[in-house]
Amino acid sequence: MRLARLAVFLGMALAMALPARPAAAQLDPTPIIVVDVQQIMRESAAVIAIQAQIDVYRQGYQEEFARIEQDLRAAESELAEDREDLPQEEFIQRRREFERTVVDLQRQAQQRRSALDAALNDGMADVRAALIEVITEIAREQGARMVLDRSNVVIVDSVLDFSDEALARLNQRLPTIVITAPE
Repeated sequence: MRLARLAVFLGMALAMALPARPAAAQLDPTPIIVVDVQQIMRESAAVIAIQAQIDVYRQGYQEEFARIEQDLRAAESELAEDREDLPQEEFIQRRREFERTVVDLQRQAQQRRSALDAALNDGMADVRAALIEVITEIAREQGARMVLDRSNVVIVDSVLDFSDEALARLNQRLPTIVITAPE
């Protein structure tokens, strides 16, 4: 029991001897700003332009491949009709040629989809890079030492939210992006 009292006494004496930690009000607040990156990436003029261009290319590819698919169905139907009139070897050869054509067209369609995805990704990367520059400028101007994405913040005072400012500056700096035709 004596040992416990001695430990409590020593703990209290040590606590009083150490310098007091400054209160939270005495600490300098860390300047923080918040931006909603997802919202900005959805609403920016450049992203909207990219999506519109990608949609035009995608629609053109879909129409082209719909015509090709229709032609392939007709060729397959014709091949099926000619099956009984053709010698077995010739039929097999024509069937293999048809299958090679189908495989080549499937490969071409996949390459176009990949090229379209790459064009989209390149355009979005350009927008993200410009957005980072804009956010960096705003942070410097505000003296912010930390920038948080709105998706990582539960509650924030609207004074700290610079999403609208970032979107306006991004739209001014990068009003559109022209996507090169994917090949």
